[in-house]
Amino acid sequence: MRHISLIALFVGLNDLLTTRKAALVSFASGAASTKLLTARRDALAKLPSIAAGRPLADDLSAADARHDALGYSLWHLLEAYDRHPDIPEHIRAAARKIRAAFIPTLEDLGASYPAEAKAAMDRKPALVDLQPDLALFPVAGGGTLYDWADSFLNAGVAIDSLLSARADLETKTRKDATRLRGEVIGLLNRTRKNLALELQEDPSLPKDLDARIFGYFDLLEKSAADAAKSKASPEIPPPPSPVEATAATP
Repeated sequence: MRHISLIALFVGLNDLLTTRKAALVSFASGAASTKLLTARRDALAKLPSIAAGRPLADDLSAADARHDALGYSLWHLLEAYDRHPDIPEHIRAAARKIRAAFIPTLEDLGASYPAEAKAAMDRKPALVDLQPDLALFPVAGGGTLYDWADSFLNAGVAIDSLLSARADLETKTRKDATRLRGEVIGLLNRTRKNLALELQEDPSLPKDLDARIFGYFDLLEKSAADAAKSKASPEIPPPPSPVEATAATP
């Protein structure tokens, strides 16, 4: 099972322990391996890559939503000051300077998580440099635009912290996944070899028992192998027809 993916391995194992369980426990080695295979199946089910996608996905989504909401609020407030015809020029100039420093375009809010996090860290020094300009804009509820800009940048830094935590979790997940994959494949291979021996020794066992137990795994492995082969060896286009060849000749 060199090509089978982790998710396909889990699907096949779950099928083996449910739909095909009666066939599995019908021979001695299969019955003896059931407990170990069930434990590995349950461990695989807890891996984020199988259970719920990438780690911290919900946390990152919530952090990104907060970051973007704060960014929109900051940008639109500054846009209003820039566009209002009766605003004094020094206020308008401060609004433009702040917007250029923290959120030049709304497209910035559609950037990737790493890009948003990096932008927040790069823009942190501007918070100090522009503090007098930010203080020119009081906001409802108390404080000034400094507080809004600070919250916006902190939201970007929070994304960076979550990305770092995700990297640590994914490193651990990859190690766990590699270990479990090896254990499951090893158990399945040993069980299959033992079945072949039992089929030789026990004529009462159905001759098609191997196919009934491991047929789904064979199908999953073949599909994965075919996909890998197709990706590694792209189809070579057919040679041009005489008409196409003639048309291509200068």
